Amino acid sequence: MNDHGTKRGFARLIRRLGLLAHATRAAAAVEFAIVGSIFLLLVCMTLELGLVLFTQSVMDNALRGAARLIRTDQANSSRTFVSAVCNEVGTVLIPSCSTNLQYYVASASGFSSLTAKTSTLPNTYTAGSSASDMLAQIAYKRPALIPWTTQFLGNTDLLIATVAFQNEPY
Repeated sequence: MNDHGTKRGFARLIRRLGLLAHATRAAAAVEFAIVGSIFLLLVCMTLELGLVLFTQSVMDNALRGAARLIRTDQANSSRTFVSAVCNEVGTVLIPSCSTNLQYYVASASGFSSLTAKTSTLPNTYTAGSSASDMLAQIAYKRPALIPWTTQFLGNTDLLIATVAFQNEPY
């Protein structure tokens, strides 16, 4: 090939690169691929966080209702306590509630003697006596609904609800 053919080939390559630089047909698709993936990530993370907060709120309310049963001496066994919590929570938020729910109920003569657990609960139940100070906790290890969010939030969320109260004088 002669020198003139090389120059023409180079000029043709430059012209095509120039046309490619001015082409805007796929610009929207490229922009959506960049911005859309970040938007989808934010929507999924917001959904996941919303479900965590909703589950926590339902657990708080269920524990408050079950603690009322303890306070009035209507729940004198762990079975009654867990049943009251699971009836309030339902099986949609906590599947197999009676086996997946962790609980800790302790009594003492003073609130300063009670220590709240911050990790896995031991499934112990002490109903206490009349006018005793009580601490009730329930916990649930909630798996992530959207699997790839575990890279940012962890594999499971340990949700713990805690209520401290004094039994009624009965």
